[in-house]
Amino acid sequence: MLLISAAPKLGLPLEAILRGAALPPGALGQRGVPIPLSAARYVWSSAERVSGDPMLGLHVAETLDVGTLDILDYLSRSSASFGAALSRFIRFAPLLADSGVLSLHADGGNARFRHVAPNGVPAVSELLAGMTVLRARAFSGEYLRPLAVRFRHHRKRGAGAYERIFDAPVEFGAPFDELVFRREHLDMPFRSADPRLCEILEASALLRLQQQSRVDAPPPAAPCSFVDEVREGLRECIAEGNPNIDNVAERMGVSPRTLQRRLREERTSHRALLAETRAALVDRYLASASPSRHTLAAELGYASARSVSRALRRR
Repeated sequence: MLLISAAPKLGLPLEAILRGAALPPGALGQRGVPIPLSAARYVWSSAERVSGDPMLGLHVAETLDVGTLDILDYLSRSSASFGAALSRFIRFAPLLADSGVLSLHADGGNARFRHVAPNGVPAVSELLAGMTVLRARAFSGEYLRPLAVRFRHHRKRGAGAYERIFDAPVEFGAPFDELVFRREHLDMPFRSADPRLCEILEASALLRLQQQSRVDAPPPAAPCSFVDEVREGLRECIAEGNPNIDNVAERMGVSPRTLQRRLREERTSHRALLAETRAALVDRYLASASPSRHTLAAELGYASARSVSRALRRR
């Protein structure tokens, strides 16, 4: 865990922070052991409480030496360009942690490095954004400045850390975490590029990813039904903040009327599946944290905290 690597430099009392954390076997003694999101949430919350530092994620990003991310660091550093490094980081991020869904989009003159994690940890989101910018500057030798930085969580105290690291407008309460760059920055060459080393490391990372997938793979599942596809669409729309029937139908590639008709044929409805999906997400949130009603409303696409309270009373 990256926090553990940074703790000595920041003077953090690891024993107090890790007390009660359900870390997987080998997480402290072996490199490359992925950390479940529930364990990461506990440890980061504990670290912020013990340290009294609300900007801990950004401060950790500033202290991490190259190599702390194990193979991901060396693979990124040996890539030919910033865009190539981001693509490899996205592909192999599961080797490091269960941290949500990463993606890279280019539209018009902009490039967007996006992080979607409905039950994410604010400190981890800030750590990820900070590391991305700081390592791009270090590997390229250029002063990369984002056009915009966006976080799903609300603003914390100590705005100076945001300004010092990003030197860019920072927005809060966004639908997802996002770094926006000029599209041309994707072609920014890395001084540390090493094509042969990159090829070797990529093959090694792919092997690790395949081994990890075999270990973590669940038993073969039954073929995915239309209702299962709708449930998945609902989870994605909830993560983006608007799970209404029009958005879900658009994601499914059908009209709202067709979606309603097919769900009736399956003896269910958009409303019933939305309630079921939200209930499952609430259980996950409450198992790993004690979020406020306002936080649950934002995370689950409810109109207000009062709506969440009514939903919880019906359970």
